[in-house]
Amino acid sequence: MTYLINDNPETQFAPAARLADDLILGQAEQIKQQALIPDLFNILPYIILVLNKERQIIYSNHVLFETLGITSQENLIGLRPGEILNCVHSHETPGGCGTTECCSVCGAVLAILESQQTKAPVAKECLLSAGSAGDTKSFELSVYAAPAGVINGEYTLLIVRDISEEKRRQVFEQVFFHDLLNTSGAVKGFVQIMKESPNLNEVQELSTHATEAVDILIDEINSQRDLIAAENGELKLNLSSFSAKGLVAKLVEFYQNYDTALCPIEIACSEDVILESDIILVRRIVNNMLKNAIEASDEDTDTVTIAVEKKDDYVEFSVTNPQAIPREVQLQIFKRSYSNKGSGRGIGTYSMKLLGEKYLQGYVYFSSNQGTTFVFGVPIRKQ
Repeated sequence: MTYLINDNPETQFAPAARLADDLILGQAEQIKQQALIPDLFNILPYIILVLNKERQIIYSNHVLFETLGITSQENLIGLRPGEILNCVHSHETPGGCGTTECCSVCGAVLAILESQQTKAPVAKECLLSAGSAGDTKSFELSVYAAPAGVINGEYTLLIVRDISEEKRRQVFEQVFFHDLLNTSGAVKGFVQIMKESPNLNEVQELSTHATEAVDILIDEINSQRDLIAAENGELKLNLSSFSAKGLVAKLVEFYQNYDTALCPIEIACSEDVILESDIILVRRIVNNMLKNAIEASDEDTDTVTIAVEKKDDYVEFSVTNPQAIPREVQLQIFKRSYSNKGSGRGIGTYSMKLLGEKYLQGYVYFSSNQGTTFVFGVPIRKQ
């Protein structure tokens, strides 16, 4: 440990001070002397931690050892939960887990602090991005923090359960099936009108719209398949040459033709650039940016602007709308399963980051102050 209990390191959220090594080891020994506790905790199929007031681990059960592939509890004593789970934010500040601005929206930190303050059990969900830059994995965790009343001392019991598969199934059922039903309903509507129309020209026009709706349906199915393959590291790219300006124009035309955009959309493209990349993935990312901007806009007063600009060896697609994103939402915007649109959403921005950076070797970021701009930069030539 580098900090003593009376140190006061800088923090952007939770207290950063830690206990000295000898005090930590003394607390850990106290847990070992509680004969029933290790035996009881080791028969449960969840990660179970005992934390001190400084949120440092003084005990962990065997499930954690198996999850992390370690053999000695001594390697964990004194660390905080985000540090052992390799949270991407746990090493951003000297204070470690709990001390960054992003920690202010972490379900695990919030549950621990609330339980310590109220002396009552607290259950929350934690959206965890683990790993290092360029190689991160997303997890959805259920965390339960409660005073450890069976142990002498001011300790907190933390139980962690991985609910990632449950969340993925929920998103699949609520988002994917919902979109499929909507699109297939549109196809059925077009076909029904075609059956009843005596006008050949109208039938031809409707058949074109029906074909486009079927294409959207197929793309939605493929997008889910590709996302699963991307998370498993199995996604294969299909490279081709295409016009950046042409891609944007077709997307905007779709929204305008189907009246799905109730606010005006402006295109700002000073020059066209021919890309060599995976057009399906590029279009999917740009479409997500455009769709989110439209949904966030006021249909009566806002205008969404989509732009294309060459930046050195990259092409930048940017989408801007006049609405600002609340800071609490900004801190979680790229986390899987997080959405401010309701339960069962939250894969759009996550997939943009995963596909755009890991597979297309580009970059995805946003800024939000007076308005909000999402930017996706993609190499002109994919290596």
